[in-house]
Amino acid sequence: MDRKFIHSRFCPVQTIRSSTEEGFFTVAKFMPGDRNILVGDYYGEVHNFNLDSGNEESNFQAHENYIVHLEPSRNGEYLLTSSTWGRPISALWTLKDYQMKCSFGEEEHVEFSKSVQDKILGTRGEVASIFDFSTGQLVSKFVPSISNQYTKNKATFSHQDDLILSDGVLFDVNSGKQIHKLDKLNQMQSGVFHPNGLEIVSNSEVWDMRTFHLLKTVPALNQCTVSFSPINNVIYASVMEQEMDDGDVKFDSSFKTVDSLDYSSIATIDVKKNIYDLAVNRFDSQVALVENQGMYQSVQESVVRIYDVGRRREEEDEQDEEDDEDDVDRSEDDGSENGDSVFLDLTEDNNENSNNEDDNGSESGSESWTSLSSNGSDESDDSMLDELLMEL
Repeated sequence: MDRKFIHSRFCPVQTIRSSTEEGFFTVAKFMPGDRNILVGDYYGEVHNFNLDSGNEESNFQAHENYIVHLEPSRNGEYLLTSSTWGRPISALWTLKDYQMKCSFGEEEHVEFSKSVQDKILGTRGEVASIFDFSTGQLVSKFVPSISNQYTKNKATFSHQDDLILSDGVLFDVNSGKQIHKLDKLNQMQSGVFHPNGLEIVSNSEVWDMRTFHLLKTVPALNQCTVSFSPINNVIYASVMEQEMDDGDVKFDSSFKTVDSLDYSSIATIDVKKNIYDLAVNRFDSQVALVENQGMYQSVQESVVRIYDVGRRREEEDEQDEEDDEDDVDRSEDDGSENGDSVFLDLTEDNNENSNNEDDNGSESGSESWTSLSSNGSDESDDSMLDELLMEL
């Protein structure tokens, strides 16, 4: 099926809720295998939910407050977490027993290397740092000669782990040298590598990594956090939180899908709730949205809602009706050969048979009674005649 058709249709299939009324979810990530989902909350806890049952299997206190980032390792054994303040701001945990393996006291964001997960990349302001996964020791730092000073800089590896993009500056990992500085065309985010290895998506701008020329401007991606679908050429984009003049934070209620080949818009999906985070499973068959109503002080609803990709709600309802009709047809067909329909048929036959038996029984009884009565009357007449003859 056409990916644009598929990625314009989303059907809610499951809702995960906190076990407490004051629970306030902030971030979510699918676990490898897609049978569980990890959810971070405003109070620094990480919750592990089973997607088959919807039940919470375990939880642990990772930070002192608001978790803003989760990343499980591909083998499902480790978890990186980041919060907004407190010590440590970021940490590496074992998922088997929730023990802290490494702490990154001042790193505002941490992520695994992509090709081989043997390194951890941390971000502090405009500085990117590589840490050894096994020991947590600092390996190297990358400091731009001229900083773009993005307010939400997140250093990231290329898909081959040979390049780092941080604060709009491209670095060579092996030499540590600065390769190129992209023009600053937004105030918030540095950008991410396209999986094709040829482009960088920085806010709404697409840069060619071979020439460092601006290829395209995509207005639909402006001020959006970008996630590439793992197996399809699609971008999921959700608007980042916006800080208001009065100090409050504003969230958007819609997410977008964009073709990652030509950057054409596919769809905008409004869920009518504030979207705090978006996650895609490894098969691109489901997305998870952290949806909140109200702020943490006066939460009205806080859920993680799971959506099937490629289906709409009305199609699901129609399919359910068709399935119900099919079930009825199948039960009738099957019943003619087994107990269900036989029982109904027998009930009808028994009613008819009982009526027939009543009719036949009364007729039979009448005939038998008449026959017996007439036979008895003949025998009585013969005996009286014999007695008269004997008297004569």
